[in-house]
Formats: sequence, structure tokens, C-alpha cells
Amino acid sequence: MTEVDMRTTVILKDDLVKKAKKLAGETTLSALLNNCLADWIAQHSARELKSRLLNEYRSARQESRRISREFAQVDKEGWPSW
Repeated sequence: MTEVDMRTTVILKDDLVKKAKKLAGETTLSALLNNCLADWIAQHSARELKSRLLNEYRSARQESRRISREFAQVDKEGWPSW
């Protein structure tokens, strides 16, 4: 798949742009913004995945406990009642 660049207009604070350009060195502002946006997406995607995994783990834990309760009596069958 061919990657297409999209031109867009953004309004940035002058002091932020000056600091960013100073810190970025040879990197263009467009490249810097692309990197920042990619990092932001990765961070939020990871957060979303972690949240979904936690929900699945909680659901599986509840299901496991329910099954354990259902089989508790069966597990005791055939054992002496000391």
C-alpha cells in the first residue's frame, strides 16, 4: 500500500515551535509532528489493549471461580470424611 502524505494546517504556540525546533536539530517540524503523532497513537493503542486484556482477565477469573464452585462437591466425592 502506498503511503500518501496529507497536508493540513495546524495552529501551534510560537514558544512551543521555537523550543521544538531547537531540540529537534536537523529534524523538520513535519517529521517531528509525525513522530509525536505516531508515539501518541502507539501509547493510546497500548492503553486500550491493556484495558481490554484486564477486562478479559477479570471475566475469565469470574468464570473460573464459578466453575470451581460448581465442581466443589464432585471434587470431594470418594474421599474419606475425616
